[in-house]
Amino acid sequence: MKKLNQTKILSPDTFLSLLFGIAVFAFFAFLYPFHLHYQEQYQLFLFTPDYFFQHLGKPGGISDYLGSFVTQFYFYSKIGALLIAATLTFLQVAVFSAAQKLGAKSYWVPITFVPSILYWNLLCDENYLAGGMIALFILSVSISSYLFIRSKFWRSTILWLFIPVLYWTIGGAFLFFTLFVVVAEWTKIEFTKKQALLFSILVLALTAILPFVAKALVLQYPLHRFWTGVNYFRYPVNVPVPMGIIALSIFLIPFLLAFLSNKITTQKTKSLVIAQVVILVFGGFFFIRSSADFSKEEVMAYDFHTRMRRWDRVIELADKKSPTGPLSVTCLNLALAKQGLLSNRMFSYYQNGMGGLIPDFTRDFTIPSMTGEVYYHLGLVNTAQRFAFESMEALPDYQKSARAIKRLAETNIINGDYQVAKKYLHLLQKTFYYKAWANNAIEIIRDETKINQHIEWGWLRKARIEKDFLFSDMEKENMLGLLFTHNQKNEMAFDYLLASCLLKKDLQRFITYYPLSKPLNYKVIPKSYQEALIYIWDLTNNDPSKEISYPVSNGVKARLQNYKNIYGSTRDAEILQNNFADTYWFYLHFRN
Repeated sequence: MKKLNQTKILSPDTFLSLLFGIAVFAFFAFLYPFHLHYQEQYQLFLFTPDYFFQHLGKPGGISDYLGSFVTQFYFYSKIGALLIAATLTFLQVAVFSAAQKLGAKSYWVPITFVPSILYWNLLCDENYLAGGMIALFILSVSISSYLFIRSKFWRSTILWLFIPVLYWTIGGAFLFFTLFVVVAEWTKIEFTKKQALLFSILVLALTAILPFVAKALVLQYPLHRFWTGVNYFRYPVNVPVPMGIIALSIFLIPFLLAFLSNKITTQKTKSLVIAQVVILVFGGFFFIRSSADFSKEEVMAYDFHTRMRRWDRVIELADKKSPTGPLSVTCLNLALAKQGLLSNRMFSYYQNGMGGLIPDFTRDFTIPSMTGEVYYHLGLVNTAQRFAFESMEALPDYQKSARAIKRLAETNIINGDYQVAKKYLHLLQKTFYYKAWANNAIEIIRDETKINQHIEWGWLRKARIEKDFLFSDMEKENMLGLLFTHNQKNEMAFDYLLASCLLKKDLQRFITYYPLSKPLNYKVIPKSYQEALIYIWDLTNNDPSKEISYPVSNGVKARLQNYKNIYGSTRDAEILQNNFADTYWFYLHFRN
């Protein structure tokens, strides 16, 4: 029994590693999950030999491949968070192992968390890719494994083969492995000075030659990318300096801790560990907190729920906190329209003009994805198809987008271009998450009746305008008008048409277009339309004995009178906002 009580279930360093892993998991699973969803949609990982060999043909391709493999699971944010937590934790363990091999004492273990915390910080930026994390992990494991080889002969023999392999595996980060090897062999004093000098020259010469050899074999990249890495950051033109800093810390920390262990001896090891942990926890918290962009996380949440057609979740987000950014408002307005609530509730939330209804086209890879959702659900299928293609082509790292490929398959199915649709579906069949959806879609397109009966595709086939036409961002109203004229059951197109007039404060066009609503047979005129109609009537009618010809409720009439009384005596937005922030009149007078 005494022996059992003395047995430690977890050593202090293992306990700290476990706590760190839990913290990383909790952050990405519960506080930052939509950044993971965002990354997943802008790649297309395929389980095919061609896809693997495509990555194998460039320096750093293996870490890039493994990073893409991990990223595909970001669709399930908790699985993605678990993979990130495990990788960063094992990165720390490998750094600590290397430090111990050089003679570092276990009470310096908190410092070995620094590289992992630094990359955690980088992952708060959606443009840093998982391939960089995998590269650093392989670098740290390589350093630790090298120190496990005790034989001087075998270390130096294996090294000549391992350095080129490591370079092709992780790219430019391999430089820090060769630097580590040179310094480690000098500090071990197993070579004579002449042997150590010759060894260092040969290792560094091999290191310097490899990027030039790679450049000769892989011509499509500029030389500097063979040194800095080709797969760490979404924008290839940017030099990922933070990656180099983290790799440098992986190289330096084992030597630093070995030096401190020899120079600083203390009996108060617990106090030293606690002091380091406190500094790391508070420093890491403020470091991560300053790097995390929760405003982007909010936009990504709106976009993900919109992409997944979770309209209730989008509206729930807005009910908790009304969005103010154009892209978030775009997703909210689409969700309201899909639930038949846009004409009644749009002014219950902050509106920022046409930018929050249908954003203008921008040549990048994010805005067209979101705007394309609006065009798709309106029934402008060809426009949605163009936006999906433009979004994928704008990706700076030349990836294929799983989201765009899926949308291109859908639009071609709706248009009846089944052979083109099958090309996209066959790609999705080679993925993990989209395989089942693609298999089901292929079954459906074998039967025209099933497509016409499909709850979404069948309706969009009826709503779409089959004749191609081009339009500019200045002609959105005309486009919406044509869409509604083509199919007068398309209530969403009509709501967007009138919403565009209201948001642009063009009451003349609103009153011109409103009579087109007759085929919709409103039992009750939607709230925002009532507010616009009674306001226009109040402005244009000089005879108070006449009643408005539209069935506006007495409640709306009474609210307008109260609004006029307060607005006439004081034009203070704060006073009016308390009671009228959800009205069109408040938007008309106080929103730009």
